[in-house]
Amino acid sequence: MSAEARRGCYRQGRGGFGLCAAGGEERCRSGAGAGVLLLWLAVVSAGGCSAGSDGERATVVVFAAASTGDAVDELSRRFERSRAVQVRANYAATSTLAQQVTNAADADVFLSANTFWADYLEQQGLVAQGRDVLANRLVIVVPADSGLQVRGPEDLLDARVRHIAVADPEAVPAGIYARRTLESLGLWGKLKGKLASVADVRRALACVETAAAEAGLVYATDARASRAVRIAVALDPKLAGPIRYRVLLLKQGAQKPAAKQYFAYLFSPEAADVFRRHGFEVLVELDE
Repeated sequence: MSAEARRGCYRQGRGGFGLCAAGGEERCRSGAGAGVLLLWLAVVSAGGCSAGSDGERATVVVFAAASTGDAVDELSRRFERSRAVQVRANYAATSTLAQQVTNAADADVFLSANTFWADYLEQQGLVAQGRDVLANRLVIVVPADSGLQVRGPEDLLDARVRHIAVADPEAVPAGIYARRTLESLGLWGKLKGKLASVADVRRALACVETAAAEAGLVYATDARASRAVRIAVALDPKLAGPIRYRVLLLKQGAQKPAAKQYFAYLFSPEAADVFRRHGFEVLVELDE
């Protein structure tokens, strides 16, 4: 992929590394996100975002996998409307978020796109409690106006498919699942030279949305959220193994009543309805 095409993927990516209040006029974007995170953390350390900095509103900091951004934004807006609480969300690859948490980033609730990184945080002694909540699946997407006929994974071998966008297959859950799928099909080695690895699944989607890549492997929920792509192939879930999302109440959050309420809210019937509407499978028997 050319440098210009790659910049286009990043420029269009939804999610990123910055923190933003749920429901704000601007979503966090990539690029300056790392600096935004450091600045925000500095403000928190100085007491600028404490419960008293916005009237009497408490603050809940949510770290969530990029693929959950739309659903978590909606849930956070709903949560804020009925409570004197402000929710701040940081969306990025699960691997990136987990590393930030281990480096003492300010976080109360963590929504992981796989169980590996959730287990990792638990092993570090950072988790008060956790629970699997959602499932997803992988699909192959192409630009909505593409003339390519991709009817199965083997069609990605077509010479007209020059770039296949994936999240980082070494660390990011969506990329790891993509690699497992292609390995199961015997296509990993044949397609490896075409793969354009980016920071998270939303950026992989953006590469296809902007036609910087002719195809991409993303979550079904991400594809569903975009009008700029179409699903060419729904991949067999057995190829990658279960794609499970786990919600963690971090030990810091366990000291904050608002964070405990938010964690519990993610298992409510209202939350289940929102998650399903965004295309997720809800795994748990939700609390009334």
